Amino acid sequence: MSVPRSVALFLGVGILAASQSGNLVRLADAHPVVIAAWRLGIASALLAPIAGRRLETLRRLDRCEVGLLLLAALALAAHFFTWIAAVQHTSVANAAVFFAVNPVITAVAAHLLYGERLTRRLGLSIALGLLGVAAIGAADLGLRREQLFGDALAVLCSVLFTCYFLLGKRLRRTLDSSVYVTALYGLASVMSFAAVAVLRLPFVDYRPRTWLAFGLMALIPTMLGHTSLNHALRYMDAGRIATLTLSEPLFAGLVALVAWGEPVHGSGLLGYSLICASVLVVAREQARLAPAPSVGPPVTAGTPVTAGDAASTK
Repeated sequence: MSVPRSVALFLGVGILAASQSGNLVRLADAHPVVIAAWRLGIASALLAPIAGRRLETLRRLDRCEVGLLLLAALALAAHFFTWIAAVQHTSVANAAVFFAVNPVITAVAAHLLYGERLTRRLGLSIALGLLGVAAIGAADLGLRREQLFGDALAVLCSVLFTCYFLLGKRLRRTLDSSVYVTALYGLASVMSFAAVAVLRLPFVDYRPRTWLAFGLMALIPTMLGHTSLNHALRYMDAGRIATLTLSEPLFAGLVALVAWGEPVHGSGLLGYSLICASVLVVAREQARLAPAPSVGPPVTAGTPVTAGDAASTK
């Protein structure tokens, strides 16, 4: 199974979109659980018309698959809680560096669960990316005691991302991308709003700027960012997709340079160069590798294929 150009392009745009999450969080004056709830709820509502009648395929899920979908939604909601809280309790540089361990966790877990290949090139790409992220954050990286809680949340956030991502790999066997993410975001938003109620947090009493942040986070890092990652799961190994997310600090820095005129220091240039090298290694290996094993059993006569995925395999 090769990677269609449309998937690669969507993934590139999605990683660019996801890279802006940390900046958008700072626009919202709200509890992390509230931000996650509205972010997920708005994204699911906007995606539902795109999925349309294909949402009826959710009825075909067996009990095991329903359980996996619920666990994936819970892991995603918790991932957003911890990421938003991490950004609020530590520097963006710290959060990015500590979250950057995710490709290691995801690649090893995907190897153990799905038999994805661990190659020297993948290891080299991860190492280059980690060094690049560390170089970018070197100037702002701090290990002050008051930041330790946020740093720990960033690591926990990384683990939760792996859980939700690999559960999604199993579910993408039977569900179209739009159906999967609509259901995933919708269930995660319900869980998040339940947490809002339990914590007795305000649902709607927020300033216009915060509502703008809710909408932008739904549209940019969620609908474009996370959706592109989940869509690519049908065509690429989870560990390699996670490695490509190490390029997020590069995109965030370039956007900050253009939009805000933030200067790029020598360590930043070094970091960007290492990240570019990391991405090139993954891209070259992806082109060299034999087709990755299917998420599920091969499609045979009589096996239903969803409309969206049928279109993408023509």
